[in-house]
Amino acid sequence: IHEFGHALMALIMQGKVHKIELMRDTSGTTVTQCPTLAGNILVSIAGYPFAAFAGWFLCYLNDVGYQKGLILGLSILMIVMLIFWIRNWYGLIWIVLFCTLNGWLIYTDNQQYINIAALFYAIVVMIEAVSSSFILLFLSIKDSGSAGDATNLAKFTHIPAFIWALLFLAFSVWMAYLGVIHNLQFTI
Repeated sequence: IHEFGHALMALIMQGKVHKIELMRDTSGTTVTQCPTLAGNILVSIAGYPFAAFAGWFLCYLNDVGYQKGLILGLSILMIVMLIFWIRNWYGLIWIVLFCTLNGWLIYTDNQQYINIAALFYAIVVMIEAVSSSFILLFLSIKDSGSAGDATNLAKFTHIPAFIWALLFLAFSVWMAYLGVIHNLQFTI
C-alpha cells in the first residue's frame, strides 16, 4: 500500500514508475522519475500518508459492511501493481498467494471467513502504517542518512529527516485513532 502511494503520486505528477520491489521484512522500494522538484517531493511524501489513509479507509469499509469489496479491492490493487510494476520474485510470489487466498475466500462465500479476513487486513494495514512510521522516526534520529523517504525529503527541502518522520508518525497515529476508535467494530 505504501509503495502504491509513491507510484500513484508519481503518475499524478506526470512522472514515471519504473518498478516496485516488495521485501520479506515488509519494506519495499518504488523507483520513480518525476520532471519537477515539486513532483519528487510529493512522491517522497506520498507513501506514509497514503498507507495511513488506506488503513483508515479499510477500517471504514469493514465497519459499513463492505468486507467483500475490501477484499476484492485489495486484490485488484495488488494485481494492477503486479502487472505494471512489481519486479522481484518475492513480490510476485506474495501477490499471487495473497490473491489466490482472496479468490478462495470470495469463491467459498463464507461470510464469517470474509469478515475475519477483512478485519485482519484492515488491522494489518493500520498497524503497518503506524509501526513503519515509528521505525522511520527511529532511523531518522539514529542515522538520518538511512531514513528512506525522510532522508529524501530532507535533501529536497532542507527540513531535517526526523521532522518529516515525526509528521508521518503523527498522521499515522491520527488515522489509526480515527480508524480504530470511530470506525472499527470488533464484532465478527
